[in-house]
Amino acid sequence: MRRVRELESLGIDSLMVTEGGLLLARKGFRSVVLVGTSGGRLVAIKVLRSDSPVKSMEHEARMLGIANNVNVGPRILSYTNEAIIMEYIQGPEISSWISSLSLEYSKDLRKVLRMCFEECFKLDSIGLDHGELSDASKHVIVEKGLRPVVIDFSNANTTRKVSNVTSFLSYITYGRVAKIIRQILGMKEQDIDVVRAYKQRISEENFIRLMINLGL
Repeated sequence: MRRVRELESLGIDSLMVTEGGLLLARKGFRSVVLVGTSGGRLVAIKVLRSDSPVKSMEHEARMLGIANNVNVGPRILSYTNEAIIMEYIQGPEISSWISSLSLEYSKDLRKVLRMCFEECFKLDSIGLDHGELSDASKHVIVEKGLRPVVIDFSNANTTRKVSNVTSFLSYITYGRVAKIIRQILGMKEQDIDVVRAYKQRISEENFIRLMINLGL
């Protein structure tokens, strides 16, 4: 009942259910994400698991709030130590979306990858490192309209050196979907000097040079 009262205090009207119980959008070892309604609209409710090694959602909420300042991530609505209420992002994870593509969707793939890099560049520019984009498979959702959304800021940090752009570059170069991306886009290996220049000085100029080098 305490958890129910807490969600009510955050403006949750109802929780979505299926035949098997509560509608579970995703599950991690720290938290689970439920789907509910607030003010008549669907929202995602990230709830701390009772066996979580982390005892508070405050850090993640603060990191997501910082990302929201540059329009990255699901929009955070409210939070407590045990729950975060945010915009509900509906769509496939990026790895599933890419795996479903064929050659005629090269334009869509190029658009989504470019937008992903732009999201990463925004985070680099404000000094917020997501921390898990070298395997972006479970950390980017592709909404209808081909809008990629970076999610899950539980491991984000503002004190370590940022590497969002280069981490995502590693994902599309060496990750599980790298072969599909090469087949559809004919993407060549990146110029290491261009990558190094971006690492040494994060700037719009070096970012654009990197995108041109990648054909994005």
